Amino acid sequence: MPDVPRLLVALYGPTSAGKTAVSVDLCLRIRDELGLPPMVVSADSRQVYRYMDIGTSKTTPEEMRGIPHTMIDVAEPVRKLELETFVAEARREMEASWAAGGVPVIVGGTSVYVRSLLEGWEVDAIAEARNAIRRDFPRSMAEDAYAVLTRLDPKGAGKIHENNYDAIVNALARAMGNDPERAVTAATRQVVFSVDRPAADIDQRVAATYDRQVELGLRDEVLGLDERYDVLAQYRRLGQKSPNQVVHTHGYTEWFDVALDRGKPVENLTGADLDEIRTRVVDRIQVHTRRQRAAIPKLTGVRPARNVNDAFNAVRKALEGPVEPSRPTRTKSGNSGGKRTGGRPARSGQPTSRRGSRRR
Repeated sequence: MPDVPRLLVALYGPTSAGKTAVSVDLCLRIRDELGLPPMVVSADSRQVYRYMDIGTSKTTPEEMRGIPHTMIDVAEPVRKLELETFVAEARREMEASWAAGGVPVIVGGTSVYVRSLLEGWEVDAIAEARNAIRRDFPRSMAEDAYAVLTRLDPKGAGKIHENNYDAIVNALARAMGNDPERAVTAATRQVVFSVDRPAADIDQRVAATYDRQVELGLRDEVLGLDERYDVLAQYRRLGQKSPNQVVHTHGYTEWFDVALDRGKPVENLTGADLDEIRTRVVDRIQVHTRRQRAAIPKLTGVRPARNVNDAFNAVRKALEGPVEPSRPTRTKSGNSGGKRTGGRPARSGQPTSRRGSRRR
């Protein structure tokens, strides 16, 4: 389809706002009414990990309704998937979609993922900066690294706890390695939407989502992860230094925290233990959604998606508008040095071990 301009669509919003349903409805209209093949690029920093299905409300094949999804199940949770690895793979998928005359649709609540793809961050430079920071400021010097971050990016430092070493390193790397003047612009046209609800509504939906996850078998999923990766033993030994992302993901970490607090194996948690887990999960995710909502105004050109009709009309208008000159790209960023961490992303025709439909 040589006459179709390159278009990039994004839907960003907090957990439990309903992004999945809106994005799939929009993709179906792009496919059926515009004749263009859409592809969802998941921008969820938890759904990239395999075997963490129920607790992340991972999009199921049924929810996809035939729309291809990528950047799901691309890595095992034994270690963090670095930003440059995510961006390199996501850009390859986006380029393939454009080459086929399609429309990539970024969907997620991880603002750093969404912004890196929309703004064309130079992830190679960020990776180099992160490695240098870790050499110059080992974990024992987290306080010194935080002081540098405070000088370079006071606003960013104010959002990070001074003892959160990994967050400090990542924030410093972005401040030192990302030059907006040299950024890659992946598409000549972008349409960016926010999918949001009132805070009280989000809070209720977060609680309902957790209860639904429990009904779908979250406990068995947690036990399976513990058996597969020996999560509790590693967490007991290393604490927050554990590289396994299961214990750094809301909805899972609370199970292991309570197990350690009670001095029990995870499988022996019952009654009051499970009530305490629920309280912690819901409280922490509700706080997290407020941080996600605060990131919405930072997205350039973002507009609220009040309904699918509004979103679709904006996409159609963008396709019909005049072509803007694109900025030169830097091929190095599209071929990040990050190592591929797993198999191909999950597609609508290749379901993984998902159980039942879940609302997000």
